[in-house]
Amino acid sequence: MISDKGPWNKHIDKTEENHRKISGTDMVELATKYGTPLYVLFEDLIVGNYKKYQQSLEKEYKDHLICYAVKANASNYILSLLSKLGSGADVASEYELQLALNAGISAEKIRANGNCKSESYLEECITREIIINADPEEELKTIDSTAKELGVPAKINLRLAGFPIKHITSRAIMTSSDWSKFGIDIKRASSVFQKVLDMDMLIPNGLMVHLGSQITDISAYHIVLDTLINLSRDAQRAGFDIKEIDMGGGLGIQYFGFEDWNTIKEKIKTTRKENYTWANEFIGYEYNFDLNNLEWIGEELSCKYTPDTFIPKLLNEKFSANKTFKEKLEEIGSPRLVIEPGRSMVGNAGVTIAKVCHVSKTPGGENIVHVDLGVNSHTFGTIVPEQLHRVEIANDIEEGEHFETFIAGNLCFTGDLLCKIKSKLMKKPQRGDYLLFYDTGAYSDFFASNANLFPRPAKVVITKEGISKLLVRRENFSEIFGRYEL
Repeated sequence: MISDKGPWNKHIDKTEENHRKISGTDMVELATKYGTPLYVLFEDLIVGNYKKYQQSLEKEYKDHLICYAVKANASNYILSLLSKLGSGADVASEYELQLALNAGISAEKIRANGNCKSESYLEECITREIIINADPEEELKTIDSTAKELGVPAKINLRLAGFPIKHITSRAIMTSSDWSKFGIDIKRASSVFQKVLDMDMLIPNGLMVHLGSQITDISAYHIVLDTLINLSRDAQRAGFDIKEIDMGGGLGIQYFGFEDWNTIKEKIKTTRKENYTWANEFIGYEYNFDLNNLEWIGEELSCKYTPDTFIPKLLNEKFSANKTFKEKLEEIGSPRLVIEPGRSMVGNAGVTIAKVCHVSKTPGGENIVHVDLGVNSHTFGTIVPEQLHRVEIANDIEEGEHFETFIAGNLCFTGDLLCKIKSKLMKKPQRGDYLLFYDTGAYSDFFASNANLFPRPAKVVITKEGISKLLVRRENFSEIFGRYEL
């Protein structure tokens, strides 16, 4: 366990038995009650994150809309909770859309995303007058023809990409640069404005961008917002209405303190001396020939911003023409500012509990802990190799001799590593111990599957009253095999 617990500090404690207690709940008792692996969310932390966004926006920019990114953690409970607080929803499929509607989120507070929207998804959005973030450019024709068939005009934002930014997060979760499967090329924006105006059934509403996930460099937001404001002027001159600018989401969370994270990166850089990464891979680094050294290009797992510090910094900092972004937005008519936070809403509001099966060594002599949690049920580990979490033994949190180890899941392939970077535990675990992974509230079950026919895990929430509620039950055998015809 890394010493800096970040935002968890005021929420964690220990029981008389030296079990980890979070928000008044014994994590070992929870694991015993519901089984492992287990996802645990904390209502008070989610509400706190939302209110930080809400209160800072109320103070800084009155015409705004917060749309929770449903993909970060698709839960009826979370959506209903946020709906009551006033949140909208960013949805990326007709299924996420239905979940948002079921939670009571009104159509005018929903933004429809996705680069491959089905006919039924578009029809539902058009019929309900939900604003569609058009993506890619070719979708404009599809939306227009679908709207003609329905006899209902479609409200659209243009989702743009191709911005001059790079290395702001891992490539796999970067969604706004030249190498992106998402968005309309900003160099074609003026032509696309006219294309929209020439179509009969499209109602221009605004511009949209989503930078990516785990963005910790605010200058990237400044570059993109400045570009969107300049393009908005061009759009308005062409007759394309800019009623809103949708900045998407992507703000990162603090997985580690800066000092701890810099130490980890340095160890990765010199991994061949310390065997710090799996197979001594240069995870997160790329050789920069111009600088003649290794350059970090992966996720930054330390973020100095929180929702309440990010918004004032975004809107009040001068970037060009010696004007703040708040002033620049006023110059184009103060369009509604839409944000779509996901990870920064729920990421640091959840933990995952797994049970230790064995503690052993690889054939090469490296420590390895085997747990009952496969990589298919543990965040982006399959596509973002530098993704790393603070980990501790939940059932005995007393410090001993520190133990650096790889942590492997229970699936039948070597790549089933919960991270390809060593984790630091406060002591060596034993069979039957529980490991607690922090900051897993976002995307933990995004890739969840029945690999090796294991059931997908259960998910519980600890309410503000300190009561545990089951949100998603663990699958049983009949559910796993229920889809099999023969």
